[in-house]
Amino acid sequence: MKRFFFLSGVILISFSCNEKSHDYPKNADVRADNLNGPVKQTVSIDYKVDSSGNVGMQDSCCVVTAKYDEKGYITEYDNDDKAGENKQKESFIHYDNGAMKSLKNTKNGKVTSSISVEIDSAGNYKLAQEYDSANNLKFYYTDISQNDYGQLTGMKKFNADSTSGGSMVSDFNNSIFTGNEEKDSVGNVIFSSTVKLDDKNNLVERDTKNVTKDSTINKVVKYKYDSFDDHGNWTQRTELDENGKPVQITKREITYYKE
Repeated sequence: MKRFFFLSGVILISFSCNEKSHDYPKNADVRADNLNGPVKQTVSIDYKVDSSGNVGMQDSCCVVTAKYDEKGYITEYDNDDKAGENKQKESFIHYDNGAMKSLKNTKNGKVTSSISVEIDSAGNYKLAQEYDSANNLKFYYTDISQNDYGQLTGMKKFNADSTSGGSMVSDFNNSIFTGNEEKDSVGNVIFSSTVKLDDKNNLVERDTKNVTKDSTINKVVKYKYDSFDDHGNWTQRTELDENGKPVQITKREITYYKE
């Protein structure tokens, strides 16, 4: 999706089989999320793995809901815990061309941050500004580049006082995210990720590296797919550690618009 994941510090990836059955705009978020058919909503719930590697108890976190309009653009992204006591929501508004115009983050109904985005006369991103819960400018982003699918391929980050806050570059296979790299204000790499896909654009492995002045943490997560619906979208996925041991199972329920 055309999301400023670098701005909010979150990388959200949701892959399924790649069926070309629905005519969405080129920059539609459902394309970036590799969803097929007239998707209205997805609800993903994480479960623990029992001793046999099967579905166990529901994890305390998380219940993730993504909502899309009929053009395939995301309108809302909710991340709640099992008890419903920690409700985090991202609400999106888009320009007429589908580019993101604004993003508002809330927690339990209270605004925690927001982002406003400006586009140029050609409809391309030119400036983004991030605000805190009191609507004070926190960061702004310039030199924003994008590919033909509206995906952000690079940007520079600045603090409110115009000092450098770092930069980011991302790679895509058409509209599908395949990795990124973040640098701090002096150009040191502080985070990088690489995503491996199968021939249907299913996510099968994600390698990440977090770098601090004291340590470097590498993590490899693998995925296998247990079931799909009639549109070819996955409905159950198993997460495995780097040794192939199941560590989590995610079930996903997908609701579609009527055609």
